[in-house]
Amino acid sequence: MRITGIHHVGYVVPDLAEAVAFFTEVLGFELTRQGSLANDESGTLSEWFDIPDDAKVRFAFLQSGTGTVELLEARVPGQRTEAARNWDYAGRHLALQTDDLEAALERVRAVPGAQVFKLKDGRFAYVRAPFGLYLQLMAP
Repeated sequence: MRITGIHHVGYVVPDLAEAVAFFTEVLGFELTRQGSLANDESGTLSEWFDIPDDAKVRFAFLQSGTGTVELLEARVPGQRTEAARNWDYAGRHLALQTDDLEAALERVRAVPGAQVFKLKDGRFAYVRAPFGLYLQLMAP
């Protein structure tokens, strides 16, 4: 047995509509599927995803090129709501390649609440979306 590739990456976000808008309108992803998750006769959220069974969960899949991102909005009583910082355990970022780094950074700079960090050697820059997700935008 060997792993043959990455199917998708997933991130929990505080507001699914805001995150989908950022990925589609700012980053140019295409929304391919969305819906909600619930317990049913075949199983429970805790059995499938280690999410409490009383959670309210909505999801969206987005695609760019051959890459797929899943965004999840989960509402669970008592959940932690602060985003992990880039240096925390479970900190994370998504690296995206762009054919025009400067134009991509300008689009992010125009989004209220987004943060663009210093460009490194003209090759990449970290950005933080208004909902806390770190992205690394990469030059070709």
